[in-house]
Amino acid sequence: MKDRAGLADDIVIYLKTAVAPVPSRDLAARFLAIPRAAEGTSHRLLAPILDGVRGVEHRADAGWVFTGRADATTSCELPPSSAAPRDSATEPSDRRAEDEAPGDLVRLDFIALAADGVGPGGSGLPKSVALLPVVGGEALHPECFPAGGLDEDGGWASDSVDELASPPVRGAALSVADLEAIAETIGDLPVIAHRVGREVDPLRRAAAAAGIEFRPCVVSAARLGHLLYGLKANHLPQELAAVAGAKSDGPDDCRGRARLMAQLWGALVPALQAQGVETLAGLLEFQETTAPPIDFAPYEFTADELSLLPETPGVYRFLDASGETLYIGKAKNLRSRVGSYFVPSARRTPKGRAVLERVRRLEIEMAASELEAILLEADLLLRHRPPLNRQFEVSERPAPYGPRQNLVVVLRDEQETSCTLHLLRGGRYLRAFSCAEDPAAPGPGWGTIDAAVAGAYFETTADDTGGEMDWFLLSSYLRRHVDAVNVLDVDECADARDAAGRLRTLFTAARSGTRVLAR
Repeated sequence: MKDRAGLADDIVIYLKTAVAPVPSRDLAARFLAIPRAAEGTSHRLLAPILDGVRGVEHRADAGWVFTGRADATTSCELPPSSAAPRDSATEPSDRRAEDEAPGDLVRLDFIALAADGVGPGGSGLPKSVALLPVVGGEALHPECFPAGGLDEDGGWASDSVDELASPPVRGAALSVADLEAIAETIGDLPVIAHRVGREVDPLRRAAAAAGIEFRPCVVSAARLGHLLYGLKANHLPQELAAVAGAKSDGPDDCRGRARLMAQLWGALVPALQAQGVETLAGLLEFQETTAPPIDFAPYEFTADELSLLPETPGVYRFLDASGETLYIGKAKNLRSRVGSYFVPSARRTPKGRAVLERVRRLEIEMAASELEAILLEADLLLRHRPPLNRQFEVSERPAPYGPRQNLVVVLRDEQETSCTLHLLRGGRYLRAFSCAEDPAAPGPGWGTIDAAVAGAYFETTADDTGGEMDWFLLSSYLRRHVDAVNVLDVDECADARDAAGRLRTLFTAARSGTRVLAR
């Protein structure tokens, strides 16, 4: 860790670029490597470092701010929700936002910004930046930095007329002149970028270190995607474009993303207006809110009941108000998996939205293992054929278990005196048989099983196609637990009689709790 003076310098640079007071706990997490510290504790740790630093002050209900003379004229006022005082005479950018009439978001002039080459977590300086001004609803000619930007192949181009004398500099970082040009191009226009921490914040830090005034109002498209559509906070720009109905047709670099941000604006404005957001000032405040929680009023279960679900393998069923099964799923951890359907980010997928809108009841069935959950899900899917599974589930992944797709898996039941035999053919689920009869003195139960095995695997007239199952997950499990599962590879049996004999051996081993290789 740096010494006190070095830490103070770094914090001052960061505060110069902040558009709102920064809480002590945020500074402690970023500069002292102390995450999740209480606000009071964080303040006591920072006070000896920042007390006496010129231009830095702490505001009791807001956080640390830089109020030095260098920042006396800022380009963007703090959002209305901030506790910082306003000086309308010295902050023209947000004064413009406040003076807008309702509906001005449609006619908003802005700069779409995208950057490439930033390090992990937004560290370092971008290697290229694309700016696309949008004025009067029309996108103007884009500008790329460093000077010359990227060529059509994504390489670095040069502004020099004689490229032989001044060859293109590939991989070079932004210069101070580039930073000055970026700040001049943006001016007091608001900036729309996807992930601010990776595209705008590095520019703010670099500009502050170079003594360049650069404090634009920034709209985070990623934040709006999370709030408006329930997307994950770290979603890709293409995901936002897909759900918002915007066309993503540019190159996969900063130029293409800047163009996408400009195109997205037209799709985001109606969604913002539906939330009552009509002005830039309202938008800046809206993006600081949190995503609305799931309303559990329509459901016959509560959030607290979901938090009490067992953390064990099992199968869950979502039902509608009439009791019809809509969706069946399996889980290694029922609490985690079922709960994931009832969080704001679940709204980001068609399946998630369908579950939230149509489901009213929940039923679960615990399993002794992940393998049993996989097979139980396949059995329930075959019997119920729920509509949401058929609509959204497509399992076409390759099977790592190789050609072994004709299997009989034998699992001991909870009563320990019976076993369930699961018949799988061609990577599909056929049916299950539960049997408690002694293989040494077989009764009608074994007769039924023998007939089913012979008909499924050894008779050319077998026409039962079975049901869909997660063969990829099942075969992966069998590979990982090859010495622990009682499974018969039917393709290695000479005939139906040989398969019947091996199944009896497996049944006896499974019921006694041992593992016998019956192949």
